[in-house]
Amino acid sequence: MPKSASLISLATLIAFSPAAHSRDKPEPLSECVVLPADYEAARFGSQYLLVKDGNNYYRIGFGSSCSAIAMSASVKITTDGQPNRLCPRETEVSGRRDYCTVREVVRIDEHEYEVYARKRR
Repeated sequence: MPKSASLISLATLIAFSPAAHSRDKPEPLSECVVLPADYEAARFGSQYLLVKDGNNYYRIGFGSSCSAIAMSASVKITTDGQPNRLCPRETEVSGRRDYCTVREVVRIDEHEYEVYARKRR
């Protein structure tokens, strides 16, 4: 196979890979959102929590390991004592015995959410 054909094949594979369809840089949450009572939360390792709210998807980062998500089957998201309120600042995630302060909240798309969800299985 000629070198140029190999490069074209490689470029085609890269263009159609799952990573190519995700955003280059996730969009940080700029305003608070109120999550419905039935939002879905899934742990991704001990540093991230994935949240699905209908057609909205978020990745919550803690900056380091969060024992509240590592040790609990369910978590609560609160900001300033208001349940189900997710903000770029001052949000906490709590489990049965512990809580962690959220360091970052980024919007992700459905594809990214599914990629993270598959990796955690």
